Amino acid sequence: MRKALVFGACQEMGDNLCRTLISNNWDVTGIVRDDSAHAPILSQLTLAEMDSDDIEFLYQIAKEVDTVFVHLPESAAAKKELIFSIDQIISLAEQLKLRLVITTNKYDMQQHWFPSLSFWTKKQPITVYLPKRLKNRLRQASKNGTKILVICCGHSLSCALCHGYLGMLIKETRHKVIIQSPSSESLCHYWTFLPDLANNIAHLLTNERLDQPVLNIVYYPGHRASINDIARCLALSSGKPVSITQLPWTILEFIAFFSPLFRRFLKTRRLWQHGGKPPADTMRLHSKSKFIHTPLELALQQSWRSQSEYA
Repeated sequence: MRKALVFGACQEMGDNLCRTLISNNWDVTGIVRDDSAHAPILSQLTLAEMDSDDIEFLYQIAKEVDTVFVHLPESAAAKKELIFSIDQIISLAEQLKLRLVITTNKYDMQQHWFPSLSFWTKKQPITVYLPKRLKNRLRQASKNGTKILVICCGHSLSCALCHGYLGMLIKETRHKVIIQSPSSESLCHYWTFLPDLANNIAHLLTNERLDQPVLNIVYYPGHRASINDIARCLALSSGKPVSITQLPWTILEFIAFFSPLFRRFLKTRRLWQHGGKPPADTMRLHSKSKFIHTPLELALQQSWRSQSEYA
């Protein structure tokens, strides 16, 4: 039986990975914070409560597994669930000769010197990159024999503020839903339904032999949709009229001085306003069998119903 160690088991991605790995007959240990109140309760899941000082305990547990999973999210709120730094996690896999699987939608991009004046630039899709420091560290680990799979994905379709930016853009009242659009309403962006991603990773690693490089960086296609598409799906899910207003970026620049969440979101401004391309230097993730792909309408319906106060 394959044995997995899942960091951030209370994150949406970590929770989904725990569930899908168990359903594929993996023995799973999930890492959660000592004070976590939202740990998944599964009959075949072992939870290890830790804080940042429990590094020796972490190594003891990791000696019993063969694969380590970690999700690096775009949202600052979701990142708080990670107890250990990514460098500590890479070192763990490196020293114990474990396979490392990283999923991420956190990227670097060339920043405009004057964000307020970015409307002057021609609207062309932005190329995003895996963070340079992370990529260099992964290359170093792979040279030391660590097998690493990095799966890049799009913005999370989660409607929860703590899981991604979409939840920050949606406001609900008893009678209507409002979306603050960070871009042109018709501009398409890449989105990922994380339950689908977790299911496809578990299936891929469990059922297929992967003849891959020691360091394999790929991207997961997911959905390509505009804010108009999101609004249409939310109208179907909520049964309420959905209106779209433009996000006030200039006001956010002021708020960002006082809020880490908005500060990090502000760094993605050009990506939202111009649209993005798949991450540079990546290949599309392929499978011999067909990927699980929940239609956008159903994906948003599931996400919305799990978060709405009025559902």
